[in-house]
Amino acid sequence: MSIDTNDEIWEPLIEKICDEKCVLIMGPDIASPQPGQSIVKLLQNYLEAKPQKGKEVKFYSDDEFFLFADNTAKAFANIRIKKFYEGLATPVVYNKITEIPFHLIISVSPDHLLKTAFTAGNIDFSFDFFNKEQNPAELEKPTKNKPLVYNLFGDIDADSSLVFTYDDLFDYLIKIFGDFRLPQALQYQLKNCETVLFIGFQFEKWYFRLLLRLLRLNEVGIKGASDKSISLLPGVRNFYADEFGMEFIEADEVEIIDYLHSQFEAKQMLREIKKPKAPLNYPIYISYAWEGEREQVVNDIYNTLIGKGYNLIRDKVDLGYKGDIQKFMELIGTGTYVIVIISDKYLKSPNCMYEMQAIVKNNIKDIQKRIFPIVLADARIYDPETRLDYIKFWEEKKKALEEKYRGLDSLSYTADVRDFLDHYDDFRRIMDYVTQLLANLNTLTPAMHEGNNFSVLMKALDQQIQEDNSK
Repeated sequence: MSIDTNDEIWEPLIEKICDEKCVLIMGPDIASPQPGQSIVKLLQNYLEAKPQKGKEVKFYSDDEFFLFADNTAKAFANIRIKKFYEGLATPVVYNKITEIPFHLIISVSPDHLLKTAFTAGNIDFSFDFFNKEQNPAELEKPTKNKPLVYNLFGDIDADSSLVFTYDDLFDYLIKIFGDFRLPQALQYQLKNCETVLFIGFQFEKWYFRLLLRLLRLNEVGIKGASDKSISLLPGVRNFYADEFGMEFIEADEVEIIDYLHSQFEAKQMLREIKKPKAPLNYPIYISYAWEGEREQVVNDIYNTLIGKGYNLIRDKVDLGYKGDIQKFMELIGTGTYVIVIISDKYLKSPNCMYEMQAIVKNNIKDIQKRIFPIVLADARIYDPETRLDYIKFWEEKKKALEEKYRGLDSLSYTADVRDFLDHYDDFRRIMDYVTQLLANLNTLTPAMHEGNNFSVLMKALDQQIQEDNSK
């Protein structure tokens, strides 16, 4: 290890971490899959790889902000931005960060990588983010036993919170300096901390100076920052040393975290990574429509429940290359426990409705015990009038296919098409029953499930499994 272990910063830093007086602030580039390359620069390359007319993106490299042609282009870009961040792998250093007993970690990035690392380690934690369009909710006090991960620049699942343009930044600064101040619990922790550790921070960005003032970090006694992986001009370095009392550590973020991890390991003070309990013998299937919000909800459910030891079966993981899709859908239908992500696309998807058809067929007597639905906002199942739209949809699908089928000169060798006609008819038949059933069940929104880390869903699964085992 090339780190200077004699540096006087280490002893007080470790002491303050133990005393819950040290805040870790993480820069955005730690997660970059290309060392030395800005994560936002990689995002720029990603957005420009598939340009679409009228949705071109301009990029200002000095401050790493984008300019979108209009709100439509921005909305389109937000979808791709979310996919970019979802595609990032969790760096190994994040796993070590979760084990070091920081009580508060602030991330200057909208990703979920640290959140995923905590979940994978089965470590109790809380998560929140600043949304420039909403007055922040109050937070519980962060502790070593239940640390807080706070995304200072928004969250990829909330478009209105993201800060990727100058306008976003100005709105952000107006709100965070004005009415939408940080939650009181977070302000209290920042006001009373005695040490701050910055890793992977881009100090040359002018607006970070404002943020440091906003966070009142100029008042904190001890401030250390990784320096080996960045090239700061002497004037910038001197400014932070003079104005903020910053001490630059001649080591990069990985070396710093490795050293802290080794020190807490020697003291036997690392957080315990709880091995997931032995997977339950009962397979739990997930039925959903691919892409969009649906995909993210499934990702979150899958990562959380797998981390807790549940035996989740998901097509993208368990089907395999060249797997039989129809047999897999039938297998979902025979599942004793099925998590169903209901969306507008789900209710209009032949594959999803084939799965639902099988679920109804195999569990008609106790279907309410076998399905665990999560209803997305675009699923229009709560009004009888809009529920009729789904029935009409499958009537028209069958009618269109039937007209083409009857128009053939010969009806031989069309058994598969005839099967589709039967399925469309059955989808129409069960639609009223399914939508009424789902509308009458007390379901939580994805945001509510996310807020309680899917504990309500897991409790419902545990209760049903326990009930089945007692019979």
